[in-house]
Amino acid sequence: MSGPEILVSVRELLDLAIAQEREHALLVLDSEARVVGWLAGATRILGYTAEEMLGQTLGRIFTPEDLERGELDWELRAARSYGKAEDDRWHVRKDGVRIWVSGTLTALRNDTGEIVGFSKILRDRTDIRGRVEALQARLEKASRVENGENVALGTLAHELRNPLVPLTNAAHIIRMVAGSEPQVASCVEIIERQVRFIETLVQDLLETTRVAVGKLKLHYETFPVHALIQHAIETCSVSLAERKQEVELLLPDVLTIEADRVRVQQVLVNLITNASKFSPTGARIWIKANVDAEELVLRVEDRGKGIPSELLPQIFDLFTQAGPEGDGAGDGLGLGLALVKSIVEMHGGSVQAKSDGTERGTEIIVRLPLRQRSS
Repeated sequence: MSGPEILVSVRELLDLAIAQEREHALLVLDSEARVVGWLAGATRILGYTAEEMLGQTLGRIFTPEDLERGELDWELRAARSYGKAEDDRWHVRKDGVRIWVSGTLTALRNDTGEIVGFSKILRDRTDIRGRVEALQARLEKASRVENGENVALGTLAHELRNPLVPLTNAAHIIRMVAGSEPQVASCVEIIERQVRFIETLVQDLLETTRVAVGKLKLHYETFPVHALIQHAIETCSVSLAERKQEVELLLPDVLTIEADRVRVQQVLVNLITNASKFSPTGARIWIKANVDAEELVLRVEDRGKGIPSELLPQIFDLFTQAGPEGDGAGDGLGLGLALVKSIVEMHGGSVQAKSDGTERGTEIIVRLPLRQRSS
């Protein structure tokens, strides 16, 4: 059996809603913008009673600096002209405490379109403002820390580069003096190989810090993609030969791009080096290129160590190593792919890594605009 039917009019429900509302304040103003209704949670939020505010202007709850800037007048003009004015600003409670308020002032018109008053609904959002300011403070602190790290990394790279020239010269002198002595020649090869590794590491470190501090500039020119890829392969030829690896190309005969030739080649060298490092001796590496809409799509693919699925989202982050944990091939600082991402994004492109998992190979896909929009 159902209970007794309760009939309540819309007006009664509205009166109850206004009387019981706690989170929002409802202010009603006459055509002269003086308070004629101080309703809902107005007293709880702003501290003033209805008796204290009736007949007053809203200037009482505005900060002195906002009044001096004419913010209240602007709000009223905007409501008159556009029907409503939305704002997020500091207001002042009766006790002098400032609260962050989100509000809307709406012009009320009669049947003839004449403005007969205004309604203002506002809500205290000081809690949200506090969280935003806390996040901004954390972001600023993180930015300062990052800038400090970039300076430190740049200094470290310069300091590491200083001993490389004398080491290279010393190895060259030892090779000339020792002649064809096998043991000495083997040691010299180790020294030269490690010096080349450090040189690459230092160069990537310098480039990464240049990007981070905005000192890396792009110089655009139009050039054939085929020649660029061939040059990148030649740059990696020594390490490829040492590992008996081959690179296979698949791309159109005629394909040009407008970009920074040196930086795009740097991207390819990093990707080829990476593919070589994580592939076994005698492996094959594929470089494919095609055009998709207005983008050049470059793919560097290998059948090497692959990337664990949990590492894929971070693979282009600074200091993330692509090699599986404990794999000697993963030695290094993980700068190459981070630098690739930075250079590609500076061109307005994107980069993506695909892998079916460990020991399943990797494919890096680079997308670059064929032409710069400003040209």
